[in-house]
Amino acid sequence: MAVNESQNSVRRHLTQHPMPFTFLWDADGAAVRAFQAPSTSYIVVLDANGKVVYTGVGEDQDVEGAVKKAVGDGKGR
Repeated sequence: MAVNESQNSVRRHLTQHPMPFTFLWDADGAAVRAFQAPSTSYIVVLDANGKVVYTGVGEDQDVEGAVKKAVGDGKGR
């Protein structure tokens, strides 16, 4: 979800930096409220069952590690 970003700026970013997951647009702020996101750069990673496996805030996060935890690391786990 994007906070304080236009759909066009998010599209440009995703074009320049493709992501291997679905990106959803939170048009009315429902996800921001549901996850009680305290600020931008707040990341919530869900696993395939919709369980929250990671939350974090700020620019110095191990997002790759969080995504690996959500989808598995390719080692049979």
